[in-house]
Amino acid sequence: MSENGDIELIPYDRMKEQVEREVLAFMEKRNLPEEIPPPRFSFEKGTAMVSFALPFLGDALVMQFIAIAKAHLGNVRIHAFDDGYYALQALNKNLFKTENLLDNFKAEFFGITANFRADFSKKGNFSQDEIALALEIFKTAYARLKDDPAVRLRRLGASIYGDSGHLDWSYIAGYEEVKRKIRESIILPLMNPEIYDSIAKMTRRSFESNRPRAILFEGGPGVGKTTIARIIAGEVKVPLVYVPIESIMSKWYGQSSQNLSQIFDACEDLGGSILFLDEIDSLAGSRDQNMFEATRRVLSVLLRRLDGFDSAASTITIGATNRKKDLDNALISRFDQAIHFPLPTARERASIFGNYARHLSEAELEVLGGSSEGLSGRNIRDICEYTERRWARKLLVKKLEASVPDFDFYRHALRGWKEENQMTDSMALEANRG
Repeated sequence: MSENGDIELIPYDRMKEQVEREVLAFMEKRNLPEEIPPPRFSFEKGTAMVSFALPFLGDALVMQFIAIAKAHLGNVRIHAFDDGYYALQALNKNLFKTENLLDNFKAEFFGITANFRADFSKKGNFSQDEIALALEIFKTAYARLKDDPAVRLRRLGASIYGDSGHLDWSYIAGYEEVKRKIRESIILPLMNPEIYDSIAKMTRRSFESNRPRAILFEGGPGVGKTTIARIIAGEVKVPLVYVPIESIMSKWYGQSSQNLSQIFDACEDLGGSILFLDEIDSLAGSRDQNMFEATRRVLSVLLRRLDGFDSAASTITIGATNRKKDLDNALISRFDQAIHFPLPTARERASIFGNYARHLSEAELEVLGGSSEGLSGRNIRDICEYTERRWARKLLVKKLEASVPDFDFYRHALRGWKEENQMTDSMALEANRG
C-alpha cells in the first residue's frame, strides 16, 4: 500500500523474479519432478500475464481456487464455470461501478483430460496480493503430488485404521440381519468386483458400475455402527478413514466445505478406502430447515461427491446417523442402501454381557440381558467397566488378590445405571416443561 492509500503495483521485472524464485523454492522443498514446466511470463499490449502448468483440474480443486481468490481479492465473480474452462474476474472496489472491469485481474483455468494450465492476467502490473494469489494457487495444485494422503488425512483430523485389530464378527452379538445386509451390499462387491462388473456389462446398454458407492448406517448411539465399519475394513483389507464431525466444521467461511472436499480427495489418493462420516446429520441437515450458508456448501460437496460428476471412484462412503429424519432428502437418495441398527434383543444383550464378563454363567448372563431392556451395546460395555472399577476398589481397600467381580456387582451396577438415567431423563423432562 502506498502512502496515499493506493494499492502498490509491482513492476513486471520484479514480479517475474519473485514468482520464479518462490516457485523454485517450493519445488525444491517438495522435491517435485524437474520436468514440471517453469512458469511463463508475458507483457503484451500493456497486459501482464503469468501462466502455470497444472498437474490436474477438477471442480473440487477449482472450488479451492475460488476460496483462495476471495481471500486475496475480496470481491470476485465467476466469469465461467464450464467443463474444461473456468474463469474468475476481480470486481472493482466499488461494486456498483463496472467501468474497465475487464481490465481487472483475471484467473483462467484450462484443460479436460491433459495439458492443464492456469493463466493470470491484468491490464498493467500486478499487486502484491495478486502475485500471492497466483503463487498460492500453484502451490495448492502441486501440494498433493508428493504429500502422503494418509498424512493429509491426519492433518485434517481423520483417523485411519489399517486393520480391525482384535475385532471380528464374533465381537458383535446378534444382529444377524444387519450382518447379512452388510455382507451382500458391501463386503461381497468389494472382494469380488469383477463378477459385479461382468453382470453390469451384460445387462446394461451403457456400462455403469452396480457396486455400492454410499451406504447409510442408521440407528441409536452405541449400537455398533462404528465398530462394524472397522470390521468391514479389516475383512476386505482396505483402510477405514474415520472422520468425526469436528474435523470438518470450521468457524472460517468456506473452510468446512474445503475440508470435506480435501478428505474425499485424499481418500481417492489412497487408491481405495472406506470413508466413515460420523454424525452425518450434523454435517448436512435438511434444506427444509433454516440452514446456514456454510452448511449448505458442505451439503453441496456431499451431494456432488456421493453421486455427481465429481463423485469418488474408488471410495465407499458410509454415513452414520441416529437422526435420519433430519437428513436432506436429496442426500438420502444418494445412498445406495440404508441399513437400520436396532437396539439389541434380550438374547443379544446377554451375549454382549458375555463379551465383557465371560466368567459369568449362562443363567447369570440371561438375568442381566433380561434386566437391561433399552440399553445399547455401548451402555452395557460402560456398565461392565464401571463394575470392574468398583470391584478393583474393593480389592485394594481390603488388600485382596486380583479376582473377577461377583455377579451381584454387575446386577447392582446395572440397577444403579438405570436409576441414574431415569433420574436424568426426569430432570430433563421437567426442564423442558419449565
